[in-house]
Amino acid sequence: MTATALREPPAVAAEPVRQRRRPAATGLLAVVITVPALVIVGLLGVVVYLGFRAHGTPDGALTTGNFTVLFGDAEVWSVVRNTVVYVLVTVGVALFFGTALALLVERSDFGWGRTIATAMVLRILVPGFFTAMGWIFLFHPRIGAVNQWLMEWFHLSRAPVNIVSLVGMGFVEGLALSALVFGMVSASLGALDGSLEEAARASGAGPLRVLFRVTLPLVRPGLLGAGLFAGTIAVSSLDIPLIMGLSNRTYVFSSYLYVATNPSAGTPEYGVPAAFSAVMILLGVAFSLWYQRVLRSGRKYQVVAGKGHRPARIRLGRWRWAAWLFVGGYFLWSTILPVLMVVWMSLLPFVQKPSAAAFKVASLDNYRQLDWSFVERGLTTTLKLMVVAPTLAVLMSLAFSFVVVRARRRYRMVYDLVAFLPQAVPTTVFAFGAMIAALYWTRGWYGLYGTLALLVGVTALTQIAFGTRMFNAGLLQIHVELEEAAAMSGASSWTALRRVTLPLLRPVVTYTWLWLALLSLRDLTVPTLIGGQDTLTLSVASWTLFNSGQVGASSALTLLMILFMTPVVVLFLLLTRKNEGKAPV
Repeated sequence: MTATALREPPAVAAEPVRQRRRPAATGLLAVVITVPALVIVGLLGVVVYLGFRAHGTPDGALTTGNFTVLFGDAEVWSVVRNTVVYVLVTVGVALFFGTALALLVERSDFGWGRTIATAMVLRILVPGFFTAMGWIFLFHPRIGAVNQWLMEWFHLSRAPVNIVSLVGMGFVEGLALSALVFGMVSASLGALDGSLEEAARASGAGPLRVLFRVTLPLVRPGLLGAGLFAGTIAVSSLDIPLIMGLSNRTYVFSSYLYVATNPSAGTPEYGVPAAFSAVMILLGVAFSLWYQRVLRSGRKYQVVAGKGHRPARIRLGRWRWAAWLFVGGYFLWSTILPVLMVVWMSLLPFVQKPSAAAFKVASLDNYRQLDWSFVERGLTTTLKLMVVAPTLAVLMSLAFSFVVVRARRRYRMVYDLVAFLPQAVPTTVFAFGAMIAALYWTRGWYGLYGTLALLVGVTALTQIAFGTRMFNAGLLQIHVELEEAAAMSGASSWTALRRVTLPLLRPVVTYTWLWLALLSLRDLTVPTLIGGQDTLTLSVASWTLFNSGQVGASSALTLLMILFMTPVVVLFLLLTRKNEGKAPV
């Protein structure tokens, strides 16, 4: 036999065993987030549907009468005018103080940037009703300490300042939101390449000309976003309108919705509030689409550079004293004095201005005489809400963001729009829709009306907008090549997500969870609208005491609530300092 004949035929390579293809993470997550997406859209759909039903009930006749009343009722138009004025004042005050402080920190040699940034974070975390109470004790026409002193010193017949007016309410809300504007504008200024500003100065332009012709146009999208954000929160906010406006019947949208659905006598009327809410949904979506368009057009302001060039800081020189006066006055009047007045009132048996005579009757009786079973009930609910709602919100936000940022299909932008709806549409509308849906469509063993499950679920849904903004930014900073490298080594998309992406996102996840937990603690809007006796939170307990005339007890409980917040705030600030640059904007 020849050598060729003796050779064995070459072995045929075995067919590779086909592994079952696992579904991609983005595909399964898209299916999972369809549920919360449908709930978000469904709650808004319920509100619109009831707007076309008589009396706002599901079994009511189909009608456009609610909208006829809405646009023809003088009282409703008064609420509309009040809301517009309130929001405009709020946005104006917030933009003025927030932008001015951001420019001082980012573009001048004033210094103290980290201290101011930390103080502004603390300012955001102070509940709105807390500072509202302080401002009432300072500038109420009848009981305000400053007004009483001014009337005594200058022999005035009437109080010179009325903080419980519509403009006063907007001013207090604007001060509360100025810290949020500061964070957003500071982030925009910090990321801005200053080469154009330097070029303008080199060509002879003065500081003010550079500010108005170069700096502010470059951060225009950030300013518009901050203004829209502040305006939406102002429309949604219930704490300041309730604390400052309810006693003199000065109603804005949120307080009107609360009073209409919680009348002191008679049956609640849901029809006109539903129609009003439907209009607010339309306006919210329109503003959201407009803002997205502004962001897209804002790309023409982008400056391309290899490394960000930091412009030379403006020397304040002899104007430094004015800057110190501005910063010191802001913190003194926006935070320090209101807090001190609440502390003072918590020590008194009744409201009175600081004096030697009042100091003699100061005591801790308001703390000793608190109904501790009432406080314990509020604390228990608050703890559950602080733990469960942010956890759900973080999980849902992560899923939304992963689909929006990592999926390669067009439907991802629909999910992004739906996730932004809780920010574009007032929170009060979502709470109203959830209350109506639970009241009419959940009964028996699955009844949700007035339950903790409903409160937690709605709170988590309204926090998705914030969570997705944070996680979208975080995922965009993690290059997809890391996940692709894991896939090349045989890891599934789920393994890559669990072993690569999530560990890199851990600081953002922790930061977001802590932030949402603190917002859950201070929130008064959702618990007031959909909560019940069994779901009382600390913020609602404090408001209930204040509304019933127990001012000292309410002040004492509010201070205890601040003490309860302190450990979480300290942890939050430590994490903020460790992970600078991840601002909640």
